[in-house]
Amino acid sequence: MLGTKTKLVVNIREAHNLWDLLNSKYQIMEKALIYEGFVHDTDLKIALKQIRKSILKNIRVLEDELDTYCIPSPDRNRAAAQLQSDSDSINDEYIAMDIFLYFQEHIENLLSAFYSCFTNDSLRKIIKEMASRTINETNILVHYLRAKGWMEKPPMVKQELRDDGKQLMLIEAASLHDHLTYRYDTMYLTNIFVAIVHDLDFKIALDVGLHRLNKQIGMLEKSLKTYAVPFPKRPGKFTLCLRDIRFFDDDTIFRTISSFMQGAGAKHAQAFKQATFNDEIRGLFKELLLEEMDVFNDFVKLGNLKGWLNPVPKYIP
Repeated sequence: MLGTKTKLVVNIREAHNLWDLLNSKYQIMEKALIYEGFVHDTDLKIALKQIRKSILKNIRVLEDELDTYCIPSPDRNRAAAQLQSDSDSINDEYIAMDIFLYFQEHIENLLSAFYSCFTNDSLRKIIKEMASRTINETNILVHYLRAKGWMEKPPMVKQELRDDGKQLMLIEAASLHDHLTYRYDTMYLTNIFVAIVHDLDFKIALDVGLHRLNKQIGMLEKSLKTYAVPFPKRPGKFTLCLRDIRFFDDDTIFRTISSFMQGAGAKHAQAFKQATFNDEIRGLFKELLLEEMDVFNDFVKLGNLKGWLNPVPKYIP
């Protein structure tokens, strides 16, 4: 197994991302060790220990990857950094919210690393799994912070109180509208691309994508209707007959779609991060985010198989 892995290479961006992610893990580990000496709340003490356990797991994975590809490692965190203090200047709420903000930011760091990982499929899988765990842990933190009353309630959409008492934040409503608009536009463009691509495998992949888009559009439309959020305008159906498609190369179309998907990754992460009030809507954005990561992973594999991705310079130790 080790012999197979050593034949793989990473590109210069992937090498930097590994170093950057490990450096981030070292820093939050040291911060968690320091904070443990200031915590009073029993539940927070338990939560911090679980967080440390998860961080340590990720550190070991990343250290192994840096060692495999001979990438210089950043300085590690201090082995013991606990401080004991009776001061109220660093209270439990401050500690919990600071850890939460780290998790929110780290989701974007992981997704940035994932969406820029084109050379090494094994590494992309590792980062995907790490991002998925971090997304789930962030979701748990939201529930914990709300239960403690430490999560601020932001501006809400003005609407009649529903029978189930569920409400939407302004940003949650805006994200629903943005995501449906994005999918309407993506559906229109994908229909055009299906009509002009030449490669059969690519055409099949786009058809599968259209089916997935239709499903996601249905989910989003249902949520907008449920919460009485105004719908965006739907584009007209693609009916144009393209007479000459010789000027449209499959590899250019592929890279264009890939670029769109990379931009959508940040949009999905932002929507998930900001949906801190309505569990149902946050769950929807979480599902969409994880599904889009699966789609992109398969898309990159297709691009590499066809030779349509411009190779990034390899990392040389």
